[in-house]
Amino acid sequence: MDLPSISKESVDLVSSKFDTIIADVSERMNYLIQQTCQSAERHHEQCVAVADESTWEMDKLRSIIERCDEIELEFAKIKRIGEIVKEFKDRVAYLEKQA
Repeated sequence: MDLPSISKESVDLVSSKFDTIIADVSERMNYLIQQTCQSAERHHEQCVAVADESTWEMDKLRSIIERCDEIELEFAKIKRIGEIVKEFKDRVAYLEKQA
């Protein structure tokens, strides 16, 4: 079985088409790589911004919790003072009854 002969012009044409296809694929890949890098950079910047804002919010929340703890301590002091005042009133009432 004899194979058909292939002319040099046919091989050159196929080679040229193949080179064009490879160049187009390479160009498209480079474009996609560039777009992917830009997208990743934008998302990274957004994530950093969200992380910074979250850190700021957590610091703010910690400050509020500390102030709440201080207020709770002050209420405990006021309650204790109220108990001491009640004890004094009870003693005065007792002493008045004794007198």
